[in-house]
Amino acid sequence: MILESKFFVAGGDHFSIAKRGAEVVQSFGAAEIEVIGSDADKIFEAVQELRRVCEALRTVSFFSGRKLVWYRGVSFLSDAKISRNEAVLDWLQELQNLFEKVPEVGCLITAGVVDKRQKFVKYFLENCHSEILDTPKLGGGERYVLDLAGRECKKMTPEALQNFLQKTGDDLAVVDSELAKLFLYVGGGNPIAAQDVESIVVDARAGDFLGAINLFFEENFEIFLQGIRRYFSYNGEGRPLLAALQNRVRLLVQLRFFYENDRVESISKSVLERLGERYGAGDHAGPGSIFAQNPWYLGKLLAIAKKCPLSAWIQFQIKLLAALVPLSEHYDCPWSVFENLYFQLKIMRTNSPATPSPGSKIS
Repeated sequence: MILESKFFVAGGDHFSIAKRGAEVVQSFGAAEIEVIGSDADKIFEAVQELRRVCEALRTVSFFSGRKLVWYRGVSFLSDAKISRNEAVLDWLQELQNLFEKVPEVGCLITAGVVDKRQKFVKYFLENCHSEILDTPKLGGGERYVLDLAGRECKKMTPEALQNFLQKTGDDLAVVDSELAKLFLYVGGGNPIAAQDVESIVVDARAGDFLGAINLFFEENFEIFLQGIRRYFSYNGEGRPLLAALQNRVRLLVQLRFFYENDRVESISKSVLERLGERYGAGDHAGPGSIFAQNPWYLGKLLAIAKKCPLSAWIQFQIKLLAALVPLSEHYDCPWSVFENLYFQLKIMRTNSPATPSPGSKIS
C-alpha cells in the first residue's frame, strides 16, 4: 500500500535529485515546510538527524493547512557501517512507524545513491511515492535542453544546440543556469542561433569561473566537492579562481550594504538607477562597477547577500585576501584551500544573524 503523503527520491546526480525534490514540495501544497538537511558521515550524526525528523513528524503544524517535512541530502543509506548500526536501525524503525501513524503529515526523503537491498530502503521504495533517478549519461543533454526550450516556447538551431552542449557538457546545474541566461538574452519569439550562444554562454570546461564560484554558495558539501574537483581537473591554477571569488564577494558586500541601509529587497533596472543617483555612480560607473551589472544577475546575488550581515561579508573578503599565502603553499592540491574557504563561509552563514538595519527604502 502506497502512503499518499510520503515521498522518496534517490539517485546519483545531486542536482537532479534536488530539482525533483523541489518539484515534489511545490506539488504537495503544504502550508508549513520544515527542511532538515543531512550531512551525516558518522553514526551519531545520523542518529541526531533521524531524531529531528521523527520529532518534526510528531509536531502538528502551527498553520491550518498541511505540513511537509523534507529530509534532504541523505547519504548514509548506501553506507553499510552507518545504516546497519543498531541505533540507526532503531530510529529508522521509529521513522517507519511514524510514516504509518501520522498520514496527515507529509515527508519527503531525498537521498544520494542507496543500497536497494537494505531493509528500510526497500520499505521506502515499496511504501512511498518513490523514484530512483538515473545519472545523466554523456550525450543525454541534447534531449534535456530541447525539452526545456520547448517549455519556454523557444527554438534552437542545430548549430546553436551543438555549440551550447560543447560549452556546458552534461552537467545539469550548468545547463539549467546557462539556459536561463540564454532565454532571457534572446527574448521574444526569435530562434536561438549559434551567435547567441557564443555571446552569452560561458565555457564551463575551459577555464570559466562562474560555475565554480556558484559552488561556494551550495548548502550540500558533496555538490561543492564534486564541482571543485571537476574544476581543477581542467585548471591547475587556483589564483584566478580566488580573484574571481573576491570579485563576487565585492558585489555581495555592496548588495548587503544596500539591503541594510536602503532596505532594497529586490533589484530591477529602475532600482539600480535610483541607487546610482543616490551614491553618485555617474562619475565612476565603469565596467567593474556594481551599477554596470545586469539587474537579473544582481537579483540572484542579493538573495545570497541577505544571508549574512555586512560585517560578516567583509570578514570573508579579508579571509580571501589571506588565502593567497596557503594557496601558494598547496600548489600540488590547491582545491584543499578552497574546501577550507567553503567551510568558513558555511560557518559564517550558520552563525551570523542576517537582520537588516533600518534605513530609508528604495523601491
